[in-house]
Amino acid sequence: MKLLQIFKDFQIEIKGRSNIYEAIFRVIPKENPKHLTLNDLKKYIQNLQKRYPNSNFYLRHTHVKGKEYYVITRKSYYIGKDGKKHRVRDRVPIYVDLKTQTFYVPASYVKNRRKLVNYICMVTLGSLGISQSKYVRMAH
Repeated sequence: MKLLQIFKDFQIEIKGRSNIYEAIFRVIPKENPKHLTLNDLKKYIQNLQKRYPNSNFYLRHTHVKGKEYYVITRKSYYIGKDGKKHRVRDRVPIYVDLKTQTFYVPASYVKNRRKLVNYICMVTLGSLGISQSKYVRMAH
């Protein structure tokens, strides 16, 4: 699996709208971001689980190509009222390297679901105190 580093391998741009205009915002890292710990990630997951009890968010520990990561994700399926398994389509795992304080997303997600990846990264990294949104220009 190939991982792309957020802010380095791809930039996050979001189109914001109001009734009158559209604007483009870029998500950038804060100058002095909070140093994340495993406890911070656990608290964030607990908050998500409280706010969205049916979404099955969890934190898992994994190794990819010899590097250690914690992954903020959710279950890839749910059991519907009909008793069948249904795939979750709006899921984007974010890999966190606590040693280097870097964040990654699988390349396949960036390629296939770019708008969703941008939105999930903006919300997650903003909530963790890592990034901020900056106005770029008006959209045409």
